[in-house]
Amino acid sequence: MTIQHDILKARLLGLLIIITFVALAFQAYGPQKVLSLEPGTDYHVEVIDDRGNGGKSVATLTQDAEKFILNCDMIQSDYPWPYCEISFILIDDKGNGKDMSNYHQATLWAKYSTPQHFGIRFQLINFNPAYSTADDPNTLKYNAIELFDTHERFPQIIQMHHMQVPTWWLSQGKIAPDYWGPEFNNVRGVQISTGEGAKPGKYQMIIDRVEISGKYINDRTLYFGLLCIWTLLAAAFLIDTLLKTKKELNTNLQRQKQLEALNALLNKEHRQLEDRLTRDPLTGVLNRDGLAPIFKQNWSTDSTPLLSLIFIDIDHFKKINDTYGHNVGDQVLLAFAQTLSENTRSQDLLARWGGEEFVLACPDTTLEKASGLAEKLRRCIEENEWPKALQVTASFGVAQMLQQESPTDFIARADKALYVAKAQGRNCVRVSNQPPAVLTAVK
Repeated sequence: MTIQHDILKARLLGLLIIITFVALAFQAYGPQKVLSLEPGTDYHVEVIDDRGNGGKSVATLTQDAEKFILNCDMIQSDYPWPYCEISFILIDDKGNGKDMSNYHQATLWAKYSTPQHFGIRFQLINFNPAYSTADDPNTLKYNAIELFDTHERFPQIIQMHHMQVPTWWLSQGKIAPDYWGPEFNNVRGVQISTGEGAKPGKYQMIIDRVEISGKYINDRTLYFGLLCIWTLLAAAFLIDTLLKTKKELNTNLQRQKQLEALNALLNKEHRQLEDRLTRDPLTGVLNRDGLAPIFKQNWSTDSTPLLSLIFIDIDHFKKINDTYGHNVGDQVLLAFAQTLSENTRSQDLLARWGGEEFVLACPDTTLEKASGLAEKLRRCIEENEWPKALQVTASFGVAQMLQQESPTDFIARADKALYVAKAQGRNCVRVSNQPPAVLTAVK
């Protein structure tokens, strides 16, 4: 079954390669759609001159079976840009122009009867409701290009992406920058006119035909379609491979299931036993046995061990138990442990030393940093919200392990610093930095 499946995938891949090659070859060398404008076509033809703009030039049009002849009597007037032109109207019965966004080339068989120093202008007039209105032809976008030496280069081949929008039209219509480029999605007319710089006189332009050609499918659309197909195929192959791999893994996993279940049960029982031995059942933090391994490590760095202890005692906790009962006392202990845990670093180890007394072991921590942490915790406890709206505070004793100091002496110094904090009014931090035997007040 696996071999047949792989053969099917290979055939599908080969078919897609053939389809891609054929599609690209057809796009590059296949037939093109052609819009032909010549005598005898169904498109309406108009002749236009500058009299509509206040000029005096007169354009007339004659045609036979083979060509159009535009006769232009260009007359000097107050209008500074005299012209004559022939316009092929491309508007359909519904009032829409022709979408030429897939067309890329225009071939123009047009020239003056005698060579002239000025050119022939070729224009595609586009409608866009963002800037055009149906009753004002001046709002239609002029996509234009001017052609010279039409006798020597006949016919003229125009790449449509070379066409430009005249600056005067952009300025006149105050067109937004988003629409400065050529557009061919709603072409309402194809115009051929006299170029700039024509002097008063009589001119004759002969237009055999215009052919505008393009591809049936836009290059971008084709490439995007092929990309989507290949992407989908790659995704399908990937999913198939993942499913196949998953199936193989499941087969292997099923063989190990019973063993893993047994191991999980043993590990769970081991963790539960370990937690019972090393964690305080009420608060969930370490107990004395859980903290003991920290003192067996070598904390010496050069001549100074980097291990600090913070002894913490809830002030007047017995009064809370006596007044509100042990249930509220337990709630305070639990909230107290949570407050300490949430405001210490991940490397610090918190343990309940007994009753309302806690110890925080701070590896790789100097005395100065440990006392700063203690002061931070003191403020957090003082500002925290407690059950029954109690005002809970705590006293802190801080010490850093000395060189060659035993764990017993180290713990005793920290405990002594806590005792001094309680004796000096509680809700404060005291630091032991022996030798010499001096207790420093942080608060």
